[in-house]
Amino acid sequence: MELPQPRHEERAAPGARILLRATKYDGTAHWIQPFCVESDDGTLITARYRARTPIYTSRGEFRSPYDSRVYFWRDRWYNVFRLSRPGCPLALWYCNVTTPPTFDGRQISYVDLDLDVSVKANGCITLLDEDEFEENRLRYGYPADVIEHAQEAALEVAALAQKRCFPFNQG
Repeated sequence: MELPQPRHEERAAPGARILLRATKYDGTAHWIQPFCVESDDGTLITARYRARTPIYTSRGEFRSPYDSRVYFWRDRWYNVFRLSRPGCPLALWYCNVTTPPTFDGRQISYVDLDLDVSVKANGCITLLDEDEFEENRLRYGYPADVIEHAQEAALEVAALAQKRCFPFNQG
């Protein structure tokens, strides 16, 4: 499988409605979620999602109880969801290890690589879904460079959280 290459031409306009389309490594649909763009500097798209808005997953419809601010870097192998319940302070950050996303003017697309990092407001950092990563690494035949990027991305996001670097300083 050829991985999508980051595209820097398309910019998301503040206030625009866009879709996130995440797939598994073989191209099968995994996650479709609507967002509203807050900003796009050509490298980082910041978007938001309101609690209870439908999210369509490979397991069926899901409605998150969290309002989210999401950070999609075009050149990084992860994204960060800042989650809080409506009217309440930060609950946690949820970080997905993925291929660098592409943006075509209407949707953000990436391949979900299964590893996730949870960062709680108290600073507790947990690596999640290592078993799923291992299972899908074998199932889909992740190439060595994809495995390396995914593992490095999980370490990078955990280090940023530990140091309280952006966006983990956005309590």
